[in-house]
Amino acid sequence: MDEHAVRHYLNQVPVEIREAIMELDTPYKWAIYIALTVEGDKYFNQLKKQFNANPKTLTDILKSLVASGLVDRKVKQLVDVGDTNKNYYTTTKLGEKLLMNLYEVVLPPLLVGEPQSAHVEIIEPAASEPEEIHIPRQNLAFDLPENHELLKIQLEGART
Repeated sequence: MDEHAVRHYLNQVPVEIREAIMELDTPYKWAIYIALTVEGDKYFNQLKKQFNANPKTLTDILKSLVASGLVDRKVKQLVDVGDTNKNYYTTTKLGEKLLMNLYEVVLPPLLVGEPQSAHVEIIEPAASEPEEIHIPRQNLAFDLPENHELLKIQLEGART
């Protein structure tokens, strides 16, 4: 491969982001990273118990996540520095933003920009064909005639 071309494209994304992503190379790292991001700070023993993990394996995973910049190892009080039983792990701002942005890319928001007005018109469908109504916003109330037993609603851009 052309090293110049590789460097050209790699330089367009900060090394911190590339390294953070590359460290998430196993399901175990992803699981611990997600647990810390979603559930908050945890001590080593809490993670060990939660994942029924071998201490060496867990130590290696946490060191990797700390080195990536996604997770920090902290102590609550200055006097606890050096006491490994008082260390806890927390997601960094980079770690929080990474997961949040991955969700936003994969699952875009339901509504982008200002709500649009919606007009719903119900036309009698053929006997065997369900009716489709396209609604461009989330909150909409309308009355259906009593003779409609089946109504198919398609929500574009909706998360499930």
